[in-house]
Amino acid sequence: MRGGGGRRGVGCRARSRRRHPGRVVATTGPASSPVAADPPAASGPSGRPTTGRVVLGPIVRSIRYLAREALHLPDPQAGWIVPALRAFRRTGPGWTPDVILATGPPFSVFVVAAALARRHGAPWVADYRDLWTVGNEYWAHGRSRLRRLLDHRLERRLLRTVSRCVTVSEPLARSVRAAFGVRTDVVMNGIDRQPTTPAGGAARAALGVPPGTLLLAHTGLLYPGRRDPTPLLRALSLLGAERQQVHVVLAGPETGVAGAAVTRCGVAELVSVTGRVTAAESWQLQAEADVLVLLMWDDPRDAGTVPGKLFDYLRARRPILAIGCADGVAADLVRSRGAGVVLNDPVEIADRLRTWLTEKRTTGQVAALPGSALDGLYREDRMRAYVELLGAVVAARR
Repeated sequence: MRGGGGRRGVGCRARSRRRHPGRVVATTGPASSPVAADPPAASGPSGRPTTGRVVLGPIVRSIRYLAREALHLPDPQAGWIVPALRAFRRTGPGWTPDVILATGPPFSVFVVAAALARRHGAPWVADYRDLWTVGNEYWAHGRSRLRRLLDHRLERRLLRTVSRCVTVSEPLARSVRAAFGVRTDVVMNGIDRQPTTPAGGAARAALGVPPGTLLLAHTGLLYPGRRDPTPLLRALSLLGAERQQVHVVLAGPETGVAGAAVTRCGVAELVSVTGRVTAAESWQLQAEADVLVLLMWDDPRDAGTVPGKLFDYLRARRPILAIGCADGVAADLVRSRGAGVVLNDPVEIADRLRTWLTEKRTTGQVAALPGSALDGLYREDRMRAYVELLGAVVAARR
């Protein structure tokens, strides 16, 4: 299982009549499929938008919005569904799966899994690393009421045929059970056992951050009104002269949230907004940071969310500053593992920054998390429970 941002797709535990017992057949999912790519935008010879496009901008935007609503059902990877089913048909008549496991998002994989299950008479399991139409405020943002209704009806129809659901926390599991009446188990993401090691301060050097500076890093998406760095940036403004010894990096696709917060708090000289980075650059930054920032929504509706990057953060073994729902599953995990602190008040965050600054000045570094903080959270620990669950599904069908 992926601790965030990895490939997802449909996997089938296969039973072959051609003397290949227990063979695993899987696809990489639509994330790497060429058919899922969006067509390039129309432009003039210089690569700039044409004049007609400028004049008709609002109309074109409206048409594109409606096309997205109609064609990207259930998601932009919908174009992968037909090629995926064709690929499975090429396996031949001797191939029969014992159980089909589909992990989303994207939820196009659920459509493929349900079709394969119907064709082969096999059970299938819907694995939600994030929820879809129920209990996911991030998904609902930006979608029309009609589109949310269509997606919800599609999800309900697909889950009528599912044998079991799996998700990452008990609050999310309760949401699925209540909405669809399907047995739902909890299997969290896990940590990659391979450690991340700094490459001689390359990430700091690229950012122009001196070695003695306390470096805080956040990697991943920011959402307006939900994942916002404002409490942390306000804390920086409260540090007085010490603020010059702290630097914050916000790395991830730019949504406008980071820039607006930096301007609002007046701390532009203390913050780097990098935009999108590669997975390797993200891991390197996490390894070299003194403290990793986990931004979540400070709302009870986010209590069940467990971001995949939390497990990447734990892998880096850097202290975590969690900002968001203090009673959530992610916050409980940070506290129970001694992996950091959960704070929302800028004054309290400023006090914690001073503590880390003192530690760095005194010892030259902020201490890494002990290895014991990761015990039982590795991927192989999670997979043992998952294999048992899939075995139970197969046994129940037989």
